[in-house]
Amino acid sequence: MNISKFTFILAIISTVFVFACGSEVIKEVPVEVVKEVQVDKIVKETVVQVEEKVITVTPTAIPGGGTAISVDMSDFVLESNEPNPVRGGILRMTFGVSVKHTDHHQMPVAQGAGPHNLTVMYNGLIRMNPNTGMTTIMPDLADKWEISADGMIYKFHLREGVKFHDGSLLTPDDVVATFERIVNPPDHIAIGIQSLFTEIDTIKDGGDNWVIFTLKRPSAHQFNAFTMLNATILPKKCLEDNNYDVREVVCPGTGPFKFVDYIPGEYMTFEKNEDYWNPNLPYIDGIKMIHAGGTARGVNVITDVADFAWNTSEDGYAQAQADDRVHSKRMPNTGSNYFGWNNAVAPFNDINVRKAFHLATNKHNFTRVSLGSAKPSRWIPTLAEGATPEEEFFNLAGWRDDNAADIKAAQQLMADAGYPNCEGFPVKTMVGYKPDGAGPVSFMDMINTNLGCDIQPRAVERALVQDQYAGDAFKAGTEIVMHLVPVQAIKNYTPFMLGLYGTGSSQNFTNYSNPEVDVLLDAMLGELDPTTRAAFTRLVQSKLDENPPLILFGFDSHRAVWGPHVHFPMDRRTQSIWGRVDTIWMDKR
Repeated sequence: MNISKFTFILAIISTVFVFACGSEVIKEVPVEVVKEVQVDKIVKETVVQVEEKVITVTPTAIPGGGTAISVDMSDFVLESNEPNPVRGGILRMTFGVSVKHTDHHQMPVAQGAGPHNLTVMYNGLIRMNPNTGMTTIMPDLADKWEISADGMIYKFHLREGVKFHDGSLLTPDDVVATFERIVNPPDHIAIGIQSLFTEIDTIKDGGDNWVIFTLKRPSAHQFNAFTMLNATILPKKCLEDNNYDVREVVCPGTGPFKFVDYIPGEYMTFEKNEDYWNPNLPYIDGIKMIHAGGTARGVNVITDVADFAWNTSEDGYAQAQADDRVHSKRMPNTGSNYFGWNNAVAPFNDINVRKAFHLATNKHNFTRVSLGSAKPSRWIPTLAEGATPEEEFFNLAGWRDDNAADIKAAQQLMADAGYPNCEGFPVKTMVGYKPDGAGPVSFMDMINTNLGCDIQPRAVERALVQDQYAGDAFKAGTEIVMHLVPVQAIKNYTPFMLGLYGTGSSQNFTNYSNPEVDVLLDAMLGELDPTTRAAFTRLVQSKLDENPPLILFGFDSHRAVWGPHVHFPMDRRTQSIWGRVDTIWMDKR
């Protein structure tokens, strides 16, 4: 066993238990470990002495109370939550991303409309129920499931007779091949959602249309991870025929809509799957997704160019609010933009530079310039489990609004790093799909004004932003990249934190590496007790304050605009509306 790692974990756990139990440590008492315990078992078996009182944390064996879970929802049929739905019509939606390829598994979790657009073609094993505000889980391709009492085995039973769009039958082999690619992707591809499934050890055909997932250890987030919009099933044949890289082909799905055509920068069209396994859905005959800018999305609904607009700009949203011919609503969102740099090379391999950027940026400015659509949050969404309340972190350096002292400290840190008044600082540009927007401009103004730098914007198409991490400027440490944090809401945010901040993660584009954070995240992945896990999360946030990996640009609300003839439970939806439009219907016009 790595003794230093053991010692650190033990120290961290002592602190965690104080958080979880609400106790104050009066004195620290050394802990004697009688038997050698593996690292992955320490959280469960460590006894910590605090104030001469023994505290033992015994997490529940699985989410749901420690007994085996067996669910049969084979009789469940999803339909509209409104009476007398009308069938027919083409739904015209607007979107803002010109996707560069059609493999939604290889897109980042946060690739906005990319996986969202394409998932109208596909199904996952399970999904969030749109009629309950995406708060309950319902069947999708799996109509039954079981979870073992020790939380190590997940079994899903596939619906009988489900067909892909090419007429072939869905089999357990397709599920196995799909998740083998997600969990253990070939070297020539990168799977955006891989970090959500790192706890899966084996996947196999269990016979009688069952698929069995065996975990490396119990994981509180694993069941919810199967509901991700792009955790969807592809046919084994399509994967094999294309060497498991389907960026240049459109694999058939099992979903309510079939792909028709795509003209980048203009539109993407889908038609109703007449052979869909749910005979009630979809209600509409097809979808035309129209590419449009932020303001144009809202205006398109007002002018009847589109029926529905997702995430319109503040200008477009304001125009919609003032027009009684359309409906509009702000929707909660756990996504965010961030400003990232290459932590592995100079100048950002110097913690002084990273801390200077953190201290020199007033996070409240992002809220002000975005007209309320962005909100400061301490490294994770405010809706996430273990998020620090605003009243606490707004008093911390780097987060407080009155930050004159922070700016002075930032200037000294830059001088200590060898860049007084930013002299000799190599970073000259920031690249993103909208670096001239209010938030990015605010960020650059604060850095330039408070530190004396001269960083200027450089725009690229949104679908190409991820490519910038492989660019010469970023690899050399001379350019900042504006990018997105994953958007789908899961209360347990551990896998997303692992993706963004964990060393070597497929979504850690900034090359951040912090051994202390890695140990905490690893422990969190296997921790089933929510109180203890939330305490870990608080500690991670503190470690990131001390050693900042990037700059978060708030956590946005999304702004939806739709015509009065469009019917769906928007009052109970979050950002997940994009990929689940099967229950939408429209009045005849």
